Amino acid sequence: MSSNFWLDLLILTLVWAGIAGSWNLLAGFAGQFSLGHAAFIGIGAYVPALLVLRFGIAPLLGIVAGAVVAGCFALVVAAVSLRTRGPFFSLMTIAFAEVTKILAIYLKPLTNGSEGLTLALAPGLPNLLFIDKGPYLAISGVYAFAVFGLSFWLRRSRLGYRLLAVRDDENAAQSLGVSPFSLRLVAAVMSASGAAIGGTILAFYTQFIDPDSTLSFTLSIEAALIAIVGGLGDPLGPLFGAILVVPLEHLTRGWFGGLLSGVDGLIFGVLLIAILLTLPDGLVDGWRRWGYRRMRRRYA
Repeated sequence: MSSNFWLDLLILTLVWAGIAGSWNLLAGFAGQFSLGHAAFIGIGAYVPALLVLRFGIAPLLGIVAGAVVAGCFALVVAAVSLRTRGPFFSLMTIAFAEVTKILAIYLKPLTNGSEGLTLALAPGLPNLLFIDKGPYLAISGVYAFAVFGLSFWLRRSRLGYRLLAVRDDENAAQSLGVSPFSLRLVAAVMSASGAAIGGTILAFYTQFIDPDSTLSFTLSIEAALIAIVGGLGDPLGPLFGAILVVPLEHLTRGWFGGLLSGVDGLIFGVLLIAILLTLPDGLVDGWRRWGYRRMRRRYA
């Protein structure tokens, strides 16, 4: 494996850490499990690409446009789905993601359908296309740590405390004058906009987008899985989860993918089950417990 492989793996890890961190803003802080975040990742990929290919608008402006469009869609979807209870919110987000994928396939004059779009642009910062991987590493790092900074700020802000109160006991929070519906709307918009920015970075890094690569249901599962493995509701959880899950997924595919069909997925799944059984509260919680035990032994 060349150094470019490890650099590519690091870039993908940072981008997925940011996407999972955005998902964590809604699920970890507001307690609403979305399984349709692939729609927002896809919107973040398609909107800047269509703007630059159809109208010549620079992708740097397209990032903002993609985040705004994703936030607006999230506002509409959340306004409807948040009125439901239990698993119905998750089911409605899945339906929204599937409808978005179907539209991307059948709006062929605009999106080129299942054939996808190739981002054959001149290299440079305005087009977010570079010959070397170094600039992509810098962009993905800034994106990931911006999401983590937002998570840390939210965890200690008045808005964050209200979201956590609604997550833990909605009736008690409502009795104190907190509006669960409006708070979850805010969390949904922030989460969708953050995921859309990650979708833009992935699209311009791979330089190709199609419905299967940007709107697949597996992308929604990937974001949720990374956050849960790392530690749901913890600002550092998505980072720890991405550092483990993304390299593990690619390495098992590279090592075992050529043996038998599906063996790499089986091994990857078994390893994840073992990790979750060993650390049910996530990697961050396990790391902190290990640190506390080590500290107690040292002082004892």
